[in-house]
Amino acid sequence: MHPRPRETKLIAKKNRILNEIFRSGSCSRFDLARRLNINATMVGNYVDDFLAEGLLIEDEPVASGPGRVPVPLRLNASHGCLLGLEFEALRARAVLCDFAGEVMKEKHISFGSGTSRENVLTRIIETTRELLDSAGQPVLSIGIAAPGQVDCEAGRILHYELLPDFSEVPLKERFSEEFDVPIFVEDNIRAVAFGELLRGNGRGSRNFVCLAARSGVGLGIVVDGKIYGGSNAMAGEAGYMVFPTNDGIKNMTELVSAKGFAENIRAVLKSKQSTPARKELLDKGTSLSLNDIIEAADSGDDLIQSQLTQLGTHLGLITSNLANLFAPEKIILAGEVPSCSPLVRQTMEKTFRQYTLPQILKTVYLEDCALGELAGALGAAWMGFGLKFPEDEKIVSQQVESEMTSA
Repeated sequence: MHPRPRETKLIAKKNRILNEIFRSGSCSRFDLARRLNINATMVGNYVDDFLAEGLLIEDEPVASGPGRVPVPLRLNASHGCLLGLEFEALRARAVLCDFAGEVMKEKHISFGSGTSRENVLTRIIETTRELLDSAGQPVLSIGIAAPGQVDCEAGRILHYELLPDFSEVPLKERFSEEFDVPIFVEDNIRAVAFGELLRGNGRGSRNFVCLAARSGVGLGIVVDGKIYGGSNAMAGEAGYMVFPTNDGIKNMTELVSAKGFAENIRAVLKSKQSTPARKELLDKGTSLSLNDIIEAADSGDDLIQSQLTQLGTHLGLITSNLANLFAPEKIILAGEVPSCSPLVRQTMEKTFRQYTLPQILKTVYLEDCALGELAGALGAAWMGFGLKFPEDEKIVSQQVESEMTSA
């Protein structure tokens, strides 16, 4: 049993209206018809349906000049909520958003070095449950922005080298055992890029890349206003890009992630003459953090400062390569590494300008992530709205077919 093409097309068109209001926050019937190129009468009929269903609310008309006064429409925030969870090697963040995408509650948790697989899963499930218990309204979806190599369709982490024993992790299955809510799994950096596209510094841009350097390294790619997943949704594994160094070929995770850089510093310090600042760093062992390194560099240690300069150089080369490869409108930087110190940032910017092609450099620039450390969790929550009300006719057809089969 298959849905009729006309039915599928009309549902997708209705969903476009809801998604446009979700993106813009508020919109009149006239603006919806103009932006979406949908017949004004049809827009009016659909809006009336949404008002009757309680999905939309009409605000008081706002006079903006002569002529007909537009009536603003917005989503009914209390219609339901969306949960987004994002985690990596060192931490997890979760947000509970209302139907309009605004944050109701948020949670931050940290993982100690070497935290076990089961402990990570238990803690993110407990965090999710805590937020859901406080929702006070129907939960429409749980979006999990997962690290490493992710099989989004199966909802599994194939491999994540920065957490112990994190291979073949059935995230969706595990969460489905705990929560009777639609659940999906997405690559965490694609979720960051989606958040920036929807309501961050990518808003209004059609083509950009989002480079995240934090516990690990990843890349979100936006082409023609849409997230690019590539074959099997595996695009963006920037952490596995390789680079020649004096110590042999290394990948980007080893060179510019917070965790990889800390390990490199420890190896360098062990081979050099000890000073009080260097000894203090080595004494921290595997718990050595990026902040510890920055503080030690501020003491004036030339070796540590040279390592930070090298970190900035590597980041500059990566961003330059991305600019030359994609010719994007901008490169959005996420994570703590690119802005960890003025020395790193200035070196990165200088290297980026030095090696980016002049014609490309006229239009591309580096910009920080606007949504901060919640970008991945917000992106995962907001993706839930698009999956609940898909604009893609193929996805709509699959949803309708599934509903017809289950009925």
